[in-house]
Amino acid sequence: MMVGCAAGMPMETDAKNTGFTLSTDVPLSAGGLVRIGGEYQRYRLDDYWSPSGAGMWPYTFLNINDGKRDRYALFGEWEIEKDRWAHILGVRYEAVDMETGPVHGYNTNSFPSAATRPPGMMRDLGNQIRDAALFNTGSRDKTDHNWDLSWIARFTPDAVQSYELGLAQKTRSPSLYERYTWSTWQMAAFMNNFVGDGNGYVGNPDLDPEVARTVSLTADWHDADRAQWGVKLTPYYTYVQDYIDAVQWDSMRNRPRAVPIVGNFTVLRYVNQSASLYGVDFSGHVRVADGTRWGDFIVQGIASYTKGKNEDTDDNLYNIMPLNGKLILVQELGPWRNSLEGEFVAGKEDVSQVRNEIETAGYGLAHLRSRYEKKTWSLELGVENLFD
Repeated sequence: MMVGCAAGMPMETDAKNTGFTLSTDVPLSAGGLVRIGGEYQRYRLDDYWSPSGAGMWPYTFLNINDGKRDRYALFGEWEIEKDRWAHILGVRYEAVDMETGPVHGYNTNSFPSAATRPPGMMRDLGNQIRDAALFNTGSRDKTDHNWDLSWIARFTPDAVQSYELGLAQKTRSPSLYERYTWSTWQMAAFMNNFVGDGNGYVGNPDLDPEVARTVSLTADWHDADRAQWGVKLTPYYTYVQDYIDAVQWDSMRNRPRAVPIVGNFTVLRYVNQSASLYGVDFSGHVRVADGTRWGDFIVQGIASYTKGKNEDTDDNLYNIMPLNGKLILVQELGPWRNSLEGEFVAGKEDVSQVRNEIETAGYGLAHLRSRYEKKTWSLELGVENLFD
């Protein structure tokens, strides 16, 4: 071990989040409700790795140095009902201020020859000196002005059906890790994986916020008191401008990789691209037996399908759940509520090529749950994956 180096490979994170939200509801004399409010969130982050020898020394690796992310938001919402129509209109403005301090890696000196380098010190391990210099001379102070808009219109022609149209714009600014992790060194990039795909990631200070625009339709059919049966169907479509995806990165040349790596983990850099998602959600229930000596029996069903596509590369989006559903048989007997649940997931074949996402087989699971409920207390027991 080098003198002054810590054992192992310590990685330390100091983070603090403080803030508040204020809101109030204002009933209108003509009917309806207005909700207004504001929010402030203050986030501070230091992420650093102490020297530990074997080239990872003599200095502390500053992964994110004095990272700051402040959010200031104002929002308003108007709910109004008239005849068979109900509307909810919402708007939210948010300013996101982000900045971080200068960084350096384990080594800050470039040695032209082996004779001038201290023992155990590489010339520029993982291009840390180059990457830190590029990061420090670039702009590290960013302010995003984000707008969220929403409109939900619900039409209820009678007691057994309703129809809903939803339009929304949702904006998300990058995280500190997406914008400010700076090292293209494979080991450092692997330590900055917050996606869960096994690859390494490099931040991008020039990222713009994601802007997702969604349209959805919901049809809800049911009996008058929703006790006997009900079916709800929601198709939707979302287009995401400046979607934060990634490209494979050539660390030596510090540019996108010309020949993609296939079948292995690699280093990627966050970039803005365009994406679309569409799908459908289904839920329903039917009471199949009522008032028997064994109680009431209800069958419930839930299903969901989503397709995600990168419109710039024609690649599939990462971590999109394949077709999945649940079928549940519920028994209600006095204070008892017992259920046998089947969970089914189709095989995953639409995978992200840039991330070398792994295809997975479909599967089915069974869960058993039992709940005893009184007015002031309840007890619930369950077995997940009943048949292992």
